[in-house]
Amino acid sequence: MLSIANWENRIVMKSKFIINLILIGLSMLAAYVAAKSGMWFCMAGSVLFLLFVVYKQLQLFDRCSDSLRAEKALSNEASSKAVAGERELHFYRLLMDKVDTAVIVATDGGYIEWMNRAARQIQNGCESLCPELRGVMNDGVSELRIREKMYSASYSRVMIRNSSLNIIALKDIDGAIERNKVESWHKLVRVLTHEIMNSMTPIISLSEILRSQADSTSFATDSDSVESVRHGLEIINRRSSGLLHFVENYRKLTRISPPEITIFTVREFVDGLKALFTQSYITFDTDAVCNVKINGDRVQLEQVVINLMKNAVEACDEKAAVVNDGTLYNRSVTFSVAKEYSADGRLLLAISVADNGAGIDDTALEQIFVPFFTTKKRGSGIGLSLCKQIITNHHGSISVVTTEGGGCTVVCKIPVTG
Repeated sequence: MLSIANWENRIVMKSKFIINLILIGLSMLAAYVAAKSGMWFCMAGSVLFLLFVVYKQLQLFDRCSDSLRAEKALSNEASSKAVAGERELHFYRLLMDKVDTAVIVATDGGYIEWMNRAARQIQNGCESLCPELRGVMNDGVSELRIREKMYSASYSRVMIRNSSLNIIALKDIDGAIERNKVESWHKLVRVLTHEIMNSMTPIISLSEILRSQADSTSFATDSDSVESVRHGLEIINRRSSGLLHFVENYRKLTRISPPEITIFTVREFVDGLKALFTQSYITFDTDAVCNVKINGDRVQLEQVVINLMKNAVEACDEKAAVVNDGTLYNRSVTFSVAKEYSADGRLLLAISVADNGAGIDDTALEQIFVPFFTTKKRGSGIGLSLCKQIITNHHGSISVVTTEGGGCTVVCKIPVTG
């Protein structure tokens, strides 16, 4: 496209070209008339003027040629840039079509200017935002359900060429949850395989040794062989009992019954726990919310708190066993309950168990809820896994944080009635 300056330059050159043609014609006419009249001096002047105008016209031709070449070069450069821009735009569109996140660009009225492949699947061919997506743009909704799938949404507003556009990004939460579930099951299978193989391998090996000893002709009279068989059978019994205990723990983990919901107050809940934990260093901080009502399975929630309190007491005992004699260490376990509000305005009850025990290192903290993972010498590794399942069944959350200077705090958050 020509600029205004180029258009003006072209108009000026055309005007000069026409004027020169007129001057050439007039000069030729004047020279002809002067020659007919015998006015040789005037004829000579007309011819000289004619040659001058022709020279100027040739210069004008050269300028026109240079200008055309320059415009052609600019046009080629602009075409190259346009092609490169189209290629880049095509590349980014293909790139956006490959990502799992749905991206939609829409006007304030809800008309869709552009969307990627993932968004087209959600929109199902519709050229305007569905009601759920209008809620993201107008009401700031961060989570929504579209055709039985949950999405997390983010929204931003941009100005492009003096017009405002809305960008909505949707992430499939269900897909991420399913991937996490598969990963968790893979971890569980690895743990199960490891535990079973650790028990079965020595049992099989030892049984083979005992069988070969029993086949020996001197077995009946050799007291050492009889004692060896007896010792081997004790080992087999112990390992088999350990494997049976492991399987029983697995059954406990996979057979948690659905919560039987009842309504009870925090005071009633805590009174039952105080009778179980009478140590002087255990503190119960629940007075501020003692009349708050809980919707939940009281037995299961009590089991959660009992597991957490036992872990806290054992952590304090573990630290007391390793501190130096000259170091003063006072055990401390605090059970507290407080009210909180979630991001969507729901009333939550935060149940916390804090201790100043041995604490948990960062590596173990990442796996603390993995079934059968434990940092204890005689632990089963199902306590916190059971707690997490119970709290999840109550539509709550559980987290563990380390405390500066030692110890840790476990926080369970569950919705309440008021």
